[in-house]
Amino acid sequence: MSYFNDRLLLISDSTNSIDLFRLIDNQIIRYRFDNLTQNFIENTVTEDAFIEFNATIDEKDTIYLIHQDMSLDLILTLLNGENREVIKLTEKPIQEVYYLNLTIYRGEPHIIYFILTSKPDKEYRIYHHYFNGESWITNIVDDIKVRELLNPMKVFRTDKELIIAYYDMIEEEHIYIKTFNFYRREWKEKIKLTNNKENKLYVDFILKDNQLHMTYCQYEEGNLVVIYERLIYEDGVVKKEISRRLSNPENPQNPTVLYYEGKLWVSWVEYDNVMSCYSHDMGNSWSPIYLWNESKGKDIVRYGYHRAFPDETILNYSFGKINPDISFIGFGPTYDTTEIPLKKKAPLSFPNNLEEI
Repeated sequence: MSYFNDRLLLISDSTNSIDLFRLIDNQIIRYRFDNLTQNFIENTVTEDAFIEFNATIDEKDTIYLIHQDMSLDLILTLLNGENREVIKLTEKPIQEVYYLNLTIYRGEPHIIYFILTSKPDKEYRIYHHYFNGESWITNIVDDIKVRELLNPMKVFRTDKELIIAYYDMIEEEHIYIKTFNFYRREWKEKIKLTNNKENKLYVDFILKDNQLHMTYCQYEEGNLVVIYERLIYEDGVVKKEISRRLSNPENPQNPTVLYYEGKLWVSWVEYDNVMSCYSHDMGNSWSPIYLWNESKGKDIVRYGYHRAFPDETILNYSFGKINPDISFIGFGPTYDTTEIPLKKKAPLSFPNNLEEI
């Protein structure tokens, strides 16, 4: 079994039809599984994709796909049924973009990405573009510096704001969030979420009610461990409540948090196996670690996932199989799993009367 860190996107429309987008040799291939006709369709969206692309869907079943082409222009493609519209967003080529993100708010595309501004100093700039109905607006969100490698940013949309989490090194490298208010059309000041000095990798979070559930990897005696933190997020104020080490010190990758059927799940890949644990009380306590047996000997990928009409499930990413069929792994019934003991270590925890961040 191998873990492939390829970009694969799954999109589900209002008929529960599934579109899978995959980048292969500069081609973005679309595989559509029509739930109404039970037909399978494969076609090529573009043959001129560079490296970065992303896609999402709105409530009218219009799929928005953004990519950077081989000339380094940004191209937005709208797909709805047989209709297809291609829009060139840049007047002239730009620099190579990293971690290209796309979300839709009331028909407005919002595009966010990194651009390298100084290779010797490892400095990057975060750009935000959105269409206000008449013209494209560009914001410089932040200028950041990285310790070694650029970590991916996490983008999460609510009904009121766009929230991004990313790393910045100001003396030390920490995780920050910054929010864009859809009504005021402005970015607020960034907020530092982490305080410990250990080096970190990856970041993922979801926001449910006023609780921000975040996960990342942290170095511990030369190995990585999965860390979970719960923070209260309300009116631009963050208060840290809980921090837990969820994994053993091994080599976990891409910890991913989601909410499914009343449980909070954190899953990750470790030695090419999918591992996870869950909390039935929103992070206060956690189950044992489960190794998902069906991941053994299989090719595993990490899917990005979007639905036209989100439900109670909060699922932005998930590990899963791609052959012989598409399926998620790492959450749900645990009957085909193996429990892995967590090596004892004093848990990281915080009292409830911590000062606000």
